[in-house]
Amino acid sequence: MDSFGPMILLEVALFFGGVLLFAWWQLRDLRKEREKNQQKKEQET
Repeated sequence: MDSFGPMILLEVALFFGGVLLFAWWQLRDLRKEREKNQQKKEQET
């Protein structure tokens, strides 16, 4: 193997894809928590 360029690009793409997926998952989870808390407050009042 003379050139590691394609392998490095693949690893970088997978890493950033994983980071984006994790960020999306966390934001989705936060939104669900906020909606659940809001419904709980509405039921209490």
